[in-house]
Amino acid sequence: LQTIPSCDESRKDTMLRPSSLTLVVFLAFTATTSHGFTSPTPHNPPPRPSAVMKHSSPLLTGSRPTLRSLNRESHKHALQMSSTSDAAQTSPSSSSPARGAVCVLGGCLAHLILGTMYCWGNFLSYAPSSLLFFDGLVRPGITPDAIQVLPVALIALNLGMPIGAKVNKKVGPRFTTLIGCILMVLGTYLASFQTRLLPFMMFYSVLSGLGVGMGYSTPMIAGWSWFPERKGLINGLTLFGFGFGAFIFNKVGTGLAQGGMAWGPMIRKISYMYAAVSFFGSLLIKARPPVEECEVIDDLAVAAPADDDSEFCEVPSATFKQAITSKRFAILWMIGLMAFTPGLTILGIYKRFGMANPAAAIANDGLLSTIGGLGAITSGLGRIFWGDIVDRVGFQKGYNAQTILQLVFMFCLPFTTFSPALFGTAICAALSCYGGSIAMYVTCSAQTFGVKNAGEIYSVLFSALALASVVGAKLVIGLLAKVGWGGIFGVLGGMCAFNVFLLSLFKKETSKKAAWE
Repeated sequence: LQTIPSCDESRKDTMLRPSSLTLVVFLAFTATTSHGFTSPTPHNPPPRPSAVMKHSSPLLTGSRPTLRSLNRESHKHALQMSSTSDAAQTSPSSSSPARGAVCVLGGCLAHLILGTMYCWGNFLSYAPSSLLFFDGLVRPGITPDAIQVLPVALIALNLGMPIGAKVNKKVGPRFTTLIGCILMVLGTYLASFQTRLLPFMMFYSVLSGLGVGMGYSTPMIAGWSWFPERKGLINGLTLFGFGFGAFIFNKVGTGLAQGGMAWGPMIRKISYMYAAVSFFGSLLIKARPPVEECEVIDDLAVAAPADDDSEFCEVPSATFKQAITSKRFAILWMIGLMAFTPGLTILGIYKRFGMANPAAAIANDGLLSTIGGLGAITSGLGRIFWGDIVDRVGFQKGYNAQTILQLVFMFCLPFTTFSPALFGTAICAALSCYGGSIAMYVTCSAQTFGVKNAGEIYSVLFSALALASVVGAKLVIGLLAKVGWGGIFGVLGGMCAFNVFLLSLFKKETSKKAAWE
């Protein structure tokens, strides 16, 4: 039995170190071979105290909640009982790191495919002319209507997330993720037969986007159940797949197209690969058996069931309505918009900026493509790194550090065009911060509002990411001719600076007791 820690404390005795978790993920196949992807045979554990369970506070400020008094003799007796029970508790079925790591691996594989929605920017260059405009006509030199494929997919993703959250409560994360992957693969496959843009988007953007949304958050929620005190690292490991998938399948698509394969067969062949990887990953996902919410009394977290042998339980969560109508939610949504816009804008304009001055040292298409590939890798690695950071130092310190670094990179980028190495480093570092901001954002949502309704709540928070992509594009279109590239990066840096202010407001707001706490 342990006292309730603050969110910013690092509990090394109960937390799985990132190096250990990563190692276990790669060793997980050995474990699954011997156990058939199922939990080990349960046994009858020693009885635990009927009302005492370990607990991790979701508070972000480090302050302890207001607690009711408890008889100290009962407290001492409970500590002795818990210590004896903890020593005897060895059930692999309730806390096996190997089974939990298999779940995380499955989530990463599923996200590897779900993240391929970002391949469209590359696939567009191989699309037939009949798919470029809604009327099917050829218009050289005009921006094609097909650039709307990804924005529509992002809208469908946002619509699919709350559906996935509800389905997850009915059938669990494994089948919810599998359903999402099936819809995503089916949409890609059916789109390969279309010769006009509108029906193509109905399958490739809408149907696939809904599938991506359904399967987006469920693997992370399942991972939290195995490693509840390492939510940030679990988010980072899972989202690494989402960022890395586009890098891998961009290479696959380019290889097939340059090898002479026609558009339709190319997309179908890629959809077969999507199915193999995502279906296998989905079947590896399994949540740890749930525990009851805790009643917090003094330094103890109390839960009702006497036969629950879990080592951890979550505090009461906010309802969906409580969360989205709270001031915390509004501030956190704005934090997301200000954090995601710079990263998404860089992702969309780095190549255009690099080629803006033909005399610049970085004005080389091959060089910029390589930098983009490296940026995709560092974005994925940033999700793991910053996800671990938020577990160790807390959301406030982690997000402030990432925001300040992003601000520095925004102001420095215009002055790196004379050196490919400096420019590449700045782009990769900025995208690493962007990837990390997503991983920490998901973690903060769970820490702030609890995990019971995390999927539904995050589905609304995620709209900040979708809007950020639109804001960045409009920003460049509307201001580039007036303020130049230096002005664009200055505005993006200003968003980062404003986010530091928003983070201080969020800290002040979370220091107050919420209705559900």
